Amino acid sequence: MKLGITSNFCWFGPPVTALAQAIESLGFESMWMGEHPAIPVSAASAVRYGVPLPANYRHMPDPFVSLGAAAAVTNRIRFGTNICIVPQHDPINLAKQVATLDHICGGRLIFGYGTGWIEDEAEVFGYRFDKRLGRTLDMMRAIKVLWTEDGAGYSGEYVSFPPVHCNPKPLQRPHVPILVGSGNDKTDNTRVLRRVARTADGWVPSFLTPAMMCDQLAMLRDFCDEEGTDYNRLDISLIVPAISFGVGELPPWGAKAYDDLKPVNAMELIAEYEEAGVKRILVGLPDMEDNSAFKNLEDAAKGLGLA
Repeated sequence: MKLGITSNFCWFGPPVTALAQAIESLGFESMWMGEHPAIPVSAASAVRYGVPLPANYRHMPDPFVSLGAAAAVTNRIRFGTNICIVPQHDPINLAKQVATLDHICGGRLIFGYGTGWIEDEAEVFGYRFDKRLGRTLDMMRAIKVLWTEDGAGYSGEYVSFPPVHCNPKPLQRPHVPILVGSGNDKTDNTRVLRRVARTADGWVPSFLTPAMMCDQLAMLRDFCDEEGTDYNRLDISLIVPAISFGVGELPPWGAKAYDDLKPVNAMELIAEYEEAGVKRILVGLPDMEDNSAFKNLEDAAKGLGLA
């Protein structure tokens, strides 16, 4: 099982370079960052599945700049976005950013994307919230063109541009692995799974139990058969809070989110996820706000059998 680390790497916390080096030295396989480029003041009371908007969503650094810095001081770990909120970007600029980062990190990049859930963000970035999925999928089709063709144009419902040269192309071919970052234990993931089978290289949901993953991946396998996609090539990653493995502490906003959580033996839980078909676990640690982040990383590595 591959074990990665995900957290909110607050801009005012320890240097991302030092955290990346610690993650690598402790034996983790990968490091994952999300984003919220801007949080509208009007969204301060936003709630998702009964959980209030975490305060540190206001303090997320740019993931591409951060991961570029992290890549420069590491040699082995992979880097992922979980997730990039695609409709809040310009597709040409995003294609170039991601491809450039793939070169900087030597082909160690994984691109997880999503549509965003905070309604007030859409107005800030100039699109309709109820159209975010269509916009996102159109942008991803355009980005794939930019990553794989030179001198090509694109004409879609939300994105259009004439033939352009947009370089570099990603170091990985045909492009950076694309993971659909959507789905959890509180939603019907059927449409998401079909999207994975039809358009992506993998899936990165969150908070699903081994039994849930077993059921979801059986459905995904069926969709892959229908779409003519090789299920076995898919990157199946899952975000799981560290506290699920009996390591780490709950974030300050996590009591309600995880009030039914019962830690189990870490090695047994990892084995159950592996048997269900998960290939990578993204261990969710509390926000990286201060130097306690390093102890949290060390405790997680020890509790997960890496140290």
